[in-house]
Amino acid sequence: MLTRFVKFVRLAFLGSILGLNGCSMFAPKPEVVDTQADVLGPISTELQQSFGDALVLLKEEEFAEAEMLLLDITSKFPAYAGPWSNLSIAQSRQEKFDEALTSINSALQQDQKFCQALSFKGVVLRELGQFILAKEQYLAALQCDPSDALTIYNLGVLSDLYLHDNVAALSYYQQYLVTQGEKENDVVKSWVVDLKRRVPTEVPTEPNQSIDDAIEADVSEPQLAGEE
Repeated sequence: MLTRFVKFVRLAFLGSILGLNGCSMFAPKPEVVDTQADVLGPISTELQQSFGDALVLLKEEEFAEAEMLLLDITSKFPAYAGPWSNLSIAQSRQEKFDEALTSINSALQQDQKFCQALSFKGVVLRELGQFILAKEQYLAALQCDPSDALTIYNLGVLSDLYLHDNVAALSYYQQYLVTQGEKENDVVKSWVVDLKRRVPTEVPTEPNQSIDDAIEADVSEPQLAGEE
């Protein structure tokens, strides 16, 4: 059985192979989608080819090679958020977290509404031990895309293992399970059962709020002092 940390790492990284259009890209020959044509014009053939090659390298977990190629791409085409985001992923998988933070910040400078990049920045901040900032980043990602189940899951793990906030962790895990419908994750369900034993019985644990309401409430509450 996967531990919470291993499960978190797998979801946070493998679920975040970001394309130029902000979508997960796992096809054998990824297609680069042009969503910035109105601002930057059509994507060049060179960028199409090199970025597709970089995505294949990431899928094959050739992270050093992917990093080298993405560094070249971002030097030639710095105005696109997707290559910067994928560069951050390649660097993170090599535990180059300071460089990864610089790269993901560059992505967000190009597109502040790149929801997956907002979420991935939370992953990088967590790896750097900046747990409060990671939580703030995840909440910003949820404001950008309230349906992002991965970010809800990562908020649960962050609250559970790093901020030691059982009540928040339980709420986020339950919200995550709601997003899964009939595909509920048995591992996460077991965590919910465990947390229910430890959360005071007088504290409501059912996810009665909508995700939007939960985000608003979480932003307004005092910040937790759980950073290690």
